[in-house]
Amino acid sequence: MTSRIAAAITTCALSLGALASGAGVAAAAPSAPAGDAPSLRPAVDARAAAVDRCSYQVVRSHDSRYVYSVSGVFGDGTRELTHQKEDYVRFSGDWRKVVQVDACAGGRGQAPTALRVTGKLGNPEGYDPSVPRTIHSNDLKPAASSVIPKAPEVTSVDRLDAANVRVAWKPAQGNPDQVALMERKPFYSSEIGVWHPYTFQWDVRAGATSMDRKLERDADIPSDARAHSYWMRVIKGGFVSDLRAEKPVTVEP
Repeated sequence: MTSRIAAAITTCALSLGALASGAGVAAAAPSAPAGDAPSLRPAVDARAAAVDRCSYQVVRSHDSRYVYSVSGVFGDGTRELTHQKEDYVRFSGDWRKVVQVDACAGGRGQAPTALRVTGKLGNPEGYDPSVPRTIHSNDLKPAASSVIPKAPEVTSVDRLDAANVRVAWKPAQGNPDQVALMERKPFYSSEIGVWHPYTFQWDVRAGATSMDRKLERDADIPSDARAHSYWMRVIKGGFVSDLRAEKPVTVEP
C-alpha cells in the first residue's frame, strides 16, 4: 500500500468519530480550550503508573499536530525511554492515548523518579509562529503497579454460522470501571474505496462473558486483510490493562 493511500486511510479513520455506541475508532482527543492559561495547566494532560519493574504506562491527551515522546527523570539526568506499545482507548467517551515505555532498555536498571511527556510540532513550517513548537506535561510520579488492572482471557471464539461468531472470556476480576472486547477486522473506507484492517473497542455490560460478532465476508476484501482478531481490555481508575499482555485470538471468515 502506498504512503498516499495509508495517509488517506488514517485521515478517513480519524474523521469518522464513534461509528456507533460502543464502537471504537482512533479519534484524536481535543486540545485544551483556548481560554486555559498555560501557566495554570500543562499543554499535555497525563498520568503514569508502573506496569512492572521496567515498564511504565502513560495515559495522555493527544493533539495530532505533535509527535510525542516520554522521558524518565533519573539521578544523573533525563533520558528518552524506549517505546513498547501504544493505542487509543476510550474512557467513558473521552479518547486518550495509552503508551507503554521501557525504562530498562540498554541494560539500565535504575527506576525513574518521574516521567515527562514532550510533544514536538510535527510540521512547524505549516503553522503560525504563535503555535507552540514544543509542549510538555508536568513531571509525573508513577503510581504503583497495583493500579494497573488485569484483563480476562478470551476462552473461545465459536462459529454460530458461516457469518457469525461468539467470543467468550473469563469473568473480569477487581471491579473494573469498564471491560471491552477488542476486535480487529476488515473495514471499508468509502472515501478511498479500499478494505483495510481496523480495530474497534466494544464496551460490554457488567458481568457479561460473551458477545456475538459478525464476520466481514465481502469478496473484495484482500487476502491479507480478511482475518478477524479478538482480545480483552480493562479500564480502571484512569489506567488500562497491560497492552503487551494482549494475545489476540484470530479466525478466518
